[in-house]
Amino acid sequence: MNYLLELQKEIETVRKELDVAAGKDVSAQECYQVSIQLDRLIEDYMQYKEEVQLLHCS
Repeated sequence: MNYLLELQKEIETVRKELDVAAGKDVSAQECYQVSIQLDRLIEDYMQYKEEVQLLHCS
């Protein structure tokens, strides 16, 4: 479960980064890169959470 908490914290950090980048006049490429990073973190979170749930159901 610690891994899920770590992922949640990292997701929030990157989300804030994206908000700041979008609020400032940051290049579209930079925003895109941060957005991709956020997408990957969310995907990792969902996949890990699903795996944990499957293990507990077994």
